[in-house]
Amino acid sequence: MFRKALASVAGFGVGYSIFAKTWPDVPPAVILEEHDLHRKRVLDLIKNTKEYNTLINDPKYQLLDDDSNRIPEAHKVNQVTRGLFGGPKHLETEPILFLNKEDGKLKSFAYLGPGLAGRDGKIHNGVISTLLDEGTCFCGFEKLPSKRGVTAKLSVDFHAKAQPGSTVVLSANVVQSKGRKVVIDGDITTIPINKGDIAEKIAHAHCILVEPKWFKYLNWVPLF
Repeated sequence: MFRKALASVAGFGVGYSIFAKTWPDVPPAVILEEHDLHRKRVLDLIKNTKEYNTLINDPKYQLLDDDSNRIPEAHKVNQVTRGLFGGPKHLETEPILFLNKEDGKLKSFAYLGPGLAGRDGKIHNGVISTLLDEGTCFCGFEKLPSKRGVTAKLSVDFHAKAQPGSTVVLSANVVQSKGRKVVIDGDITTIPINKGDIAEKIAHAHCILVEPKWFKYLNWVPLF
């Protein structure tokens, strides 16, 4: 029994020594402050782009950068772009949305951190698909009777893979709207930031959004 206890203590010691080496030397408050500074730099980067300034001065588009405030705090963690993908080295900021309700158009800006990369070192296609799904649906909600719906079909064609640290813009527009069905097309394209950079189309999506009949009973839930 003594040998077993000694082995357990020894094992704990080895485990502790390994674990202790991985414990960050930087205090959590400093890490949080660094993330806030990086987040501000990312926001400034987006707000200085030509695309952003064109939209901010277009009266047809409404800026919805505080959209997450409409989502209860307890449910934000279940949102993909605002919860699961959010945080340092991932989506550094929540998507900045510009919505043109009248014409059925949407523009969304996002910064893709290195934590969203796959084994090949580039942004995972699943991340791009998710952004396209949420973006095209958000674009089409306004055209549904109850302003709510679910994805019935999403087709995505990939043209290139985004590099970690890319700033991208999602452009979506309603191409067909009839009753409880809306069809939306969307593209994700990189935004040139540095001199010599060129815009690169990453993916194109075709989304069919539908409103189930029972959704009319959810009209009491605030959306906009």
